[in-house]
Amino acid sequence: MKLVSIYNHMETGASKVPEKNNCKIVFRHSIRGNIASGIGKQVSLTDEGIELCQAFGRYLQYEIGFVASSTCLRNIQTCENILFGANSKRDIVLAPNELEGPQTKDAALSNKVFEDLKYNNQEIIYMLKNQGLPGFNSIKDSAAIMLDYIFANGNEENRVDLFCTHDFQVALLYAYLFDFASSRESIEKNKWPMMLEGMIFWGKRKHFWCSWRNEIRDFSEDL
Repeated sequence: MKLVSIYNHMETGASKVPEKNNCKIVFRHSIRGNIASGIGKQVSLTDEGIELCQAFGRYLQYEIGFVASSTCLRNIQTCENILFGANSKRDIVLAPNELEGPQTKDAALSNKVFEDLKYNNQEIIYMLKNQGLPGFNSIKDSAAIMLDYIFANGNEENRVDLFCTHDFQVALLYAYLFDFASSRESIEKNKWPMMLEGMIFWGKRKHFWCSWRNEIRDFSEDL
């Protein structure tokens, strides 16, 4: 699949998708305005963020199939503008449990952890990876919720399915599938998921491939 992206590794990963396969991209929303505190559900994309989304859509080789998004405005706008750039009309399915809160077991407890740690997402991912936190699903269970969802939807040949989420949720997959955050050194040496950056998947739930930052891994065990 041909993909034009500001991230070279995404273009390389897309080129490895076998011809006529379905392809799935799980990615962070585009460039947004500043968030004063918390998650800022109504924060919009910047003008630059909108232009990047439209360019992303214009250069997709595959027709867009299934589109899902977090309920945050910036994610919905990301999907809308990718679709606009691709001249494609698709419903945007909101998936708060799978693309916004797969990590949440008890919202009150997990929200308190976020607040107590001042929304230090890197530290939270590190602690989840190594010891667990009150109110949170494990890294494995959080990733399984996301993987179950993306492979249960779309799946038409020669189409790309889009799943627009957040940095924290991309980092959950990064930690589970690519061993990110096993140590604090790992977090320091590897860039945090960036805006409009994503993982590329193909295959089936029980046997899939994932491309992320110039590494392709083959997953055939029960994940």
